[in-house]
Amino acid sequence: MSILYYLVQVHYNILKKYDLAIDDFNKAIERNPNFALAYNNRGIAYKALGKDAEAEKDFAKARELGL
Repeated sequence: MSILYYLVQVHYNILKKYDLAIDDFNKAIERNPNFALAYNNRGIAYKALGKDAEAEKDFAKARELGL
């Protein structure tokens, strides 16, 4: 099910609905804490909102998980 949240959030990112994307990335990560792509893309959404600290944390976690 985490892949479903991931795909929906990618759609939200494309539409620039970053808050909705972050909500679904959070759900995907809750279901699979090792989902590197979800951390990376949540970082992209945070960056788009100017939340650089949160973005860098997610990018670091994605790298840690092997992305």
